[in-house]
Amino acid sequence: MTDVLWREGWLKPLSIESLPNDICSICKEEFEDLDFVAACEFCEIGLSHELCCNKHITSHHMNQLKEKINKHREKRLHSHQ
Repeated sequence: MTDVLWREGWLKPLSIESLPNDICSICKEEFEDLDFVAACEFCEIGLSHELCCNKHITSHHMNQLKEKINKHREKRLHSHQ
């Protein structure tokens, strides 16, 4: 079986000035206008591009991710999902 992960998304516009860092904590590139950013929920690596964060989680936190998947596997999605 293939698992896909539904990330509860909501958009919160932030200005660069309000962020703790103005570069991605993982790839070290500056954030651009309308970049999607995220933070790792398993460690304190800092703010990063969403794609960088996804790669970080799957490469550094696979055991924790599998635990979370198993914990939430049986929960039903809302009708809009």
